[in-house]
Amino acid sequence: MEREDDIVIFGRYEDPIEAQIVKGVLETNGIIAGVMEENISRGLMMSPTCVMVMRRDLQRAQEVLESAAEE
Repeated sequence: MEREDDIVIFGRYEDPIEAQIVKGVLETNGIIAGVMEENISRGLMMSPTCVMVMRRDLQRAQEVLESAAEE
């Protein structure tokens, strides 16, 4: 059963620095966010880095990031 306080993946980023920037943009706009690496075996390639948010913030996080991209 889905709950509003579940932690969900907001986005996956190949560049961990990009993930940190996204996290910072979200937090600056009052959205609690976290970053974690997915544990996927991909040979010599780095694993994607995920930005996580609470389910209740998912839509607002998408709006915030879209707005930031337009600036």
